[in-house]
Amino acid sequence: MKRGFLLAACLVLLASGVSSPRVTDAPAVPQRDTEARQPGEREVIALEAAWPGRILETRYRDGDWMLRIDDTWFAWAHGRLLPEAEAADWRQFASLPFYPYPLSLPPLAALDDQTAVRLRQGVRDRQKNPPRRSEEFLSLLLQASRRTGIEDRLARVEVAGFSLTVHEVLAEPLGRVSDELYALRRANPEVNAFLGGLREMNGYNYRYVEGTRSRSLHSYGLAVDLIPRSYHGRSPYWLWAMGTLPDWWTIPYEKRWMMPPGIVEAFERQGFVWGGKWLYFDTMHFEYRPDILVLARDNAPAVTTASEQQS
Repeated sequence: MKRGFLLAACLVLLASGVSSPRVTDAPAVPQRDTEARQPGEREVIALEAAWPGRILETRYRDGDWMLRIDDTWFAWAHGRLLPEAEAADWRQFASLPFYPYPLSLPPLAALDDQTAVRLRQGVRDRQKNPPRRSEEFLSLLLQASRRTGIEDRLARVEVAGFSLTVHEVLAEPLGRVSDELYALRRANPEVNAFLGGLREMNGYNYRYVEGTRSRSLHSYGLAVDLIPRSYHGRSPYWLWAMGTLPDWWTIPYEKRWMMPPGIVEAFERQGFVWGGKWLYFDTMHFEYRPDILVLARDNAPAVTTASEQQS
């Protein structure tokens, strides 16, 4: 089961004046027999639970699960989440990653030779033909269709003594993270030392995911990086590590740059997933995906497998 879980993993409100929900308060995804679920059902319903002020309705129609933001219906479209009128063009785009997120640190992936070959080939294929996700869903969800629109919705926030710029929807959840980190810093010497060793926290950065044509969640203001003064010779990012070790997934946790569990848990309680749990690891990185955590806390794997997850 652990191996299958790991292989699946590899292969908020934006309306003005409405506050972000706590992920722990989000309703559970309705239970149905696995055989009765249609592709995308659990993910679409989890999105509705995680973004109740923006995703106003979900339903199954015309052979696909759909959700409505304002007056626009988006079709699941094999995980692409495209405007209904564009759903037939799903092959042009990479999917929005959905994956079973472990609530505790998972064991390292023990991949067989065939899977390892596929991973290496997948990296080469991505370099030759970088994938591209549609921007329509996130742009409407965040009420910011272009770069200037995102930048109009940015807010400067303080997290445990560090100042960073993020989308305004993160102001409340990051405020709660900050409260937890201050409390942890007083009570936990490891957390205190870790935070004292940080150089900065970064949020908004208009850029694309390395090796793709897809915008990073940093470019939407939905991601946060914790940057230390030194990595002490440990690797924080799979792509950096791959230059010296092509089989990056074999790097032991003790040789990766890691965060104290209390910090990870503080972010997760407010809707952030941590890149340190990904096969394509990025241990400095958090991104706001409350829908992923709704699925994780519902204690059932997503119907679909993940795209190759990167920050």
